[in-house]
Amino acid sequence: MPQASPDTFSPEMIRIFKIFGFGSLFFVFVLSFFNEKRANNTGEMDSIMYVADPERIYFKNLRASHYDIEGRNDAKMNLYRHGKREKSDSQPHLNFMILLNRVKNEAYIYAEPFPESLPLKIKWINSDSGESGELEFQGGNKFAHFEFAEQIYPKLIENTYFEMWHNEDWVPILTEGPERDAVKVTLVDFYRLINNPK
Repeated sequence: MPQASPDTFSPEMIRIFKIFGFGSLFFVFVLSFFNEKRANNTGEMDSIMYVADPERIYFKNLRASHYDIEGRNDAKMNLYRHGKREKSDSQPHLNFMILLNRVKNEAYIYAEPFPESLPLKIKWINSDSGESGELEFQGGNKFAHFEFAEQIYPKLIENTYFEMWHNEDWVPILTEGPERDAVKVTLVDFYRLINNPK
């Protein structure tokens, strides 16, 4: 009686492999229709605001203690406002807050001027170079706030003097150390969160 070679499979074993192989492929194919989370390959600005786990852990463990935290369960977001920000109800000022979106793993930066009347007009003068200009912020969505922060930040880290248009006059803002530092630190922490160090 001839002996079966150990390197060959019986017809029953080949049939079982085919059933499990095709069954596995069919199972993966069916599950692919129920995958709601899709990769963002559009190249749009949303990917710029993505927060990876290491940055989120660093922020929550080391930086969040410097902020007043407000949980917004209705929007599934946490709002972070720097603890040493300007809180006056009479003097015009400009603050920024960080919003962490718990669902989308994103961070947003939002401008909080006082008073909240729009458009917000800011005049800046660089003391070193003598350059000057004006910024106007109309409000808007997360992208508009992000672009406004992108315009303010480079001027904030330089020796720049700021004024805000209020009651038909230019009023100085971001003049004192703690007020200016609170805005600068908030922007630095935001850029670190989205892994975009400036």
